[in-house]
Formats: sequence, structure tokens, C-alpha cells
Amino acid sequence: MSDLKIDKNFERWLECMARGILVGGSLGAIAGWFFMDFQRALLLGMLIGCLAGVTMKNVKDSKDSDSK
Repeated sequence: MSDLKIDKNFERWLECMARGILVGGSLGAIAGWFFMDFQRALLLGMLIGCLAGVTMKNVKDSKDSDSK
């Protein structure tokens, strides 16, 4: 049972981080086309996406603990 909980936690981390990096990188690429250097915008977007992914995971975890 403990291994299943650890696997689910890892899957949630992976899902949230991947989603955050993809969305942040996409927004960074769009900003790179219009406002700033493309590589810098992409890197900053992916970095902010990592932080958004951590926040997304924390929100999902708090919702799960509230429902129990």
C-alpha cells in the first residue's frame, strides 16, 4: 500500500511539473516573438512554469486532504 502511495505522489509531481514547464515555455516563446530575446524568454517561461507546477501540486494535495 505504501508503494502505491509513493507511485501516485511521483506521478502527480511528474504531471504537474510537465504541465507547468510546457505551458510556461509556450508563454515564454510567445513573449520571445514579441517582446524580448527568444532564448531568454523561453528559459524564464520554463522556470516560472516549474514554480507554477509546484503550486499546482500543492493545491491538488490540499484539495485531496480537505475532501478526506
